[in-house]
Amino acid sequence: MRADIAQLIRVSKRLTQASGYLELEMPQLALERLEDLGALGPFEAEVAVLRGEAYRRQRRYREAASSFKTAAKRLASPQDRQAYLAMSICYQQAGNLQEAVQMLARARGAASTGSKQDAASD
Repeated sequence: MRADIAQLIRVSKRLTQASGYLELEMPQLALERLEDLGALGPFEAEVAVLRGEAYRRQRRYREAASSFKTAAKRLASPQDRQAYLAMSICYQQAGNLQEAVQMLARARGAASTGSKQDAASD
């Protein structure tokens, strides 16, 4: 159990560092801090959100949308709505307006029918 706690502390520190780099508008350094983390435990969604934001700031919209999709799968409702909104923006920036509209509907709760798994697989 000691190793698990040490791993969680390591991931937590890296998340803090990555957040700081994003605040400083240094997305590549944020991505580097999120590499090779190993087991993420309860931080999986947060890592995905930070990766998505770093990719978005680099205008790597497809990769960003993929990261936000991972986050949306891991987050409970209503927290997942922010990930869907971020996905919508990324799809719009990538020129995929149909996906952008669908994700915006999910973010607003209008497309919440079906299972969470179905919603995140679009």
